[in-house]
Amino acid sequence: MKTFLAPLVAAALAAPLSAQTIDVDQPSNTVCMAGFWQADLAQSFIPTASDCSGAGLFMRASTGFAENVTIELWDALPTAGGTQLATGTVFGSPGTWVDVYWPSVSVTAGSTYYLLFSSDTASMCVAGDTGDPYSGGQVYANAGYGSFPSYDYTFRTWTGGGLTLAATGTCPALVFTITGASPFAPVALLSSPTTGSLVIPGGPCPGITLGITSPTLRVINAADAAGSITLTANIPAGACGTQFVQAVDLTACVTSNVEAL
Repeated sequence: MKTFLAPLVAAALAAPLSAQTIDVDQPSNTVCMAGFWQADLAQSFIPTASDCSGAGLFMRASTGFAENVTIELWDALPTAGGTQLATGTVFGSPGTWVDVYWPSVSVTAGSTYYLLFSSDTASMCVAGDTGDPYSGGQVYANAGYGSFPSYDYTFRTWTGGGLTLAATGTCPALVFTITGASPFAPVALLSSPTTGSLVIPGGPCPGITLGITSPTLRVINAADAAGSITLTANIPAGACGTQFVQAVDLTACVTSNVEAL
């Protein structure tokens, strides 16, 4: 395994996640349903799959300007004692789908879940339809998550795939196994002495959120046709018990879980 590489060079890389498929899809886009300047925006939905690995919103054209969009997955609304299950942030523009991805989390098919969304500068508007195009959920908007049962945002959820990192063996002799990457995609392995939430503003994947807060690039390797990578590493003894690692698919712009060394 290579030890240190130069910092990531900014590049324009495609963002669709080929290892994932759409689960719930509400594509109707007839109105500006709610702007990010409004409080407490959410959409309920019922997954048909047993996992969720991302979600997307369609931004109404000609409203606002490009900004960072955050989408969260919850098992109930915050006002009803809900718990956040996953979150992601990405840079999005008016008139486009804004999709975020996270390590796949288990959900119960047929149960109701919630997407909560916000932005950093609150200029864009989330598209939608007032004719109840999706029977499995509804719009929530304004302080206290006001209920609009016959309205739906233009949204979709993702299932399958999901980038996974596993570290096996006894430190300092470890084997890192990465699965769920896009086929043949470059995948970066990062390390940090601390965990937390860090939004990356630039580079190949601007707007992604890491689960480590002081990342150092350790290696970039290409996944195989199945989206897998196996790396055998001899970690410096001082890193054992003091470092955390995370992988990033640089084609899909999605992160893995965080593993402790």
